Amino acid sequence: MASPPPVAQPAGWIKYRRFSELIYVSVAGHFAFAAIYGVLMGQWAISAALALPALLVLGLFRLFKSTLPASRIRGISHLILLLNLAGLILSLMWMGLSPSTAVWWLVWWPMFVAHVMGVTDGLIWLVISLLSAALIWLNHQYGWVVPHMQHDDNPMFMMQLAFLLIGGGVSVVVRRAYDRFEEEIATHQRMIDTQNEALARRAFKLEAMLQAVQQASLDRTRLFAQISHEVRTPLNGMLGFAQLMGLTQLTSQQAGQLEQINRCGQTLLQIINDVLDFSRLETHATPLAVAPFDPVRVANEAVDMVSSIAQQKGVSLVRDFPVAEIEAMGDALRVKQVLLNLLGNALKFTPSGEVAVRCRTLTLMDGQPGLHVEVQDTGIGIPHEAMAQLFQPFNKASDQTIRQYGGSGLGLAICKRLVDMMNGRIGVDSEPGQGSLFWFEVPIRAA
Repeated sequence: MASPPPVAQPAGWIKYRRFSELIYVSVAGHFAFAAIYGVLMGQWAISAALALPALLVLGLFRLFKSTLPASRIRGISHLILLLNLAGLILSLMWMGLSPSTAVWWLVWWPMFVAHVMGVTDGLIWLVISLLSAALIWLNHQYGWVVPHMQHDDNPMFMMQLAFLLIGGGVSVVVRRAYDRFEEEIATHQRMIDTQNEALARRAFKLEAMLQAVQQASLDRTRLFAQISHEVRTPLNGMLGFAQLMGLTQLTSQQAGQLEQINRCGQTLLQIINDVLDFSRLETHATPLAVAPFDPVRVANEAVDMVSSIAQQKGVSLVRDFPVAEIEAMGDALRVKQVLLNLLGNALKFTPSGEVAVRCRTLTLMDGQPGLHVEVQDTGIGIPHEAMAQLFQPFNKASDQTIRQYGGSGLGLAICKRLVDMMNGRIGVDSEPGQGSLFWFEVPIRAA
């Protein structure tokens, strides 16, 4: 469920709109006192000093809704408020009020600024108000500004009443802002709850779909395994009878045909074994054996098993192993299976040249002792765009390889799963036309 697009608001207005009604309260207070001193008492200079700067404060509405940067809005706001404060201080000096009475006019400023602009600005204006109070006391002592009235001529009762009204207005504005804030929170919370419910329903549906897909994949893998197992039994029997036929007297033509039967049968058997291995790894948690073994011996055995294939193709097998044996603990069968798969691939894609096998110990990134094995060939190499999905089953690169070179396309996927089971890593470096280097690292424990 998509959220509705937010309403575009100027940067300044978003911050100040909640307490913007305080601007009306401030301006109304200035205009009320300006009317009292101008109309009722004939003090038009005091009236002008109160009213004219207050008109600038009304400009804060237009300023807050402008598209100016927030820092510039803040600076202009402080300038407008300073001009308004200057008009007020001048008015208080002309009123002839005693400093103890005049400073009460200043108490609203830090609170006003803190609500409209922010706490930091309110603290700044607390300092400004204290300096303004000090200025009023000094003027009373030194008489820099000549008062137009005496202290007793001021309408103190109306002034006190106005202060009460202003205080009540500020309280109402703050309460209204709090209520609106609570309402906004409740509205957003309801929207969040609605979206969470929609997401939960969608997640439940996706989870059900995922489980259905996983179950279908598992059923398919089990079906392939069952079919492959049923096919392998008669195939083994057929290959056995073909070997028995090879022991009888055959013509050269029959011997060639029998060799072709054996070659095709062995290829088909390898494909079936790959499918069975892959399905077993997919459907069952295959336990790992932990037993003493010599990785050098395992590597030699794997190379010996493919040496006949290398001789038939005229490819040299190069062994780069430590002279001394390595005493280790691990699953020798799985290590050999991975190495045999990598060797089989290397020989398949190397029409001439050599295949080098390297084996050594090292310290893994987590500090554990590990076994590092490399198989490097001088074959056709791998295109860069195919390397990202090389260890995934049934990828596009595998399909192309199967069509050209045969096989199941599952060998590298089986290697990846076996190495992952042993908490290791597997990778490849290759350049098209220059060969490939496959490697894997698995942790081993000292025997």
